[in-house]
Amino acid sequence: MIALRHGPWSATVDPHGGGLATLVHDGNDVVVPQDGEGGHPAYRGVVLAPWPNRLEDGTYTFGGRTYEVPLNEPEGGTALHGLVYDVDWEVVQEASAATRLRVEVPRIAGYPFSVRLDLTYVLSDAGLAAALVATNTGDVEAPYGSGFHPYLVADPVAETALTLDAERYVETSQDRHLPTGTAAVYGTPYDFREGRPLGDTVLDTPYGDLRAPVVEVGRIAVGLGAGVRWVQVYTPSDRRSVAVEPCSCPANAFRSGTDLVVLRPGGQHTLAFTLSLRQD
Repeated sequence: MIALRHGPWSATVDPHGGGLATLVHDGNDVVVPQDGEGGHPAYRGVVLAPWPNRLEDGTYTFGGRTYEVPLNEPEGGTALHGLVYDVDWEVVQEASAATRLRVEVPRIAGYPFSVRLDLTYVLSDAGLAAALVATNTGDVEAPYGSGFHPYLVADPVAETALTLDAERYVETSQDRHLPTGTAAVYGTPYDFREGRPLGDTVLDTPYGDLRAPVVEVGRIAVGLGAGVRWVQVYTPSDRRSVAVEPCSCPANAFRSGTDLVVLRPGGQHTLAFTLSLRQD
């Protein structure tokens, strides 16, 4: 684990998967710890690339060719969260309050593209800033999407207010949690534009048409930086946390094409977010 510290803030980064393992302010957890060296139960804190969330049947067509990647959610017949959450990243730079890691996306038959990822985490007075830069190092275009997966402490969830100013959400199938269409949030249980307690609302929901650069879960503020076009919100069954996932595209973008990034040779894409605490 890589340990970072700045003032009242401390964090650890897991080189296995490159994820944010812990974030603590004045001795209090801001994110749910990964709980284990080299482990990330429920994908806590991991980096999602070269696609975030679910890919239907693990198959997609790009550039006139059809590709197939392994299924890691066989019960739903989906490939979940990309290819880099379970590989070792190289630690390129390490300082007291910052670190930079790098990994080449594994080239497999289902993703034979050359994409390098550079990831930075920085602690400051404001909290944590993270940025993921993808570079196409090959000579052909590559399909790409990315996301982060922090679980924010919200115990109990029912009493925690969520503020998310988004115009639309993605409707998903009951059995496979795959997108079936989009709908306006107005007048639905998925409308959190004005902020309100989550109550018994169950979410595993992508939000688009984002109207504000921040999502708040209680006092925790998730700043939406470069490249963030979607936010997936998930309420785990234990009802003690809320996953707020800044993403470049929604689930199944490799098949739907929705906000799919096409990296040209030498092209780059940046996805960035911050975690801070709102001052009451």
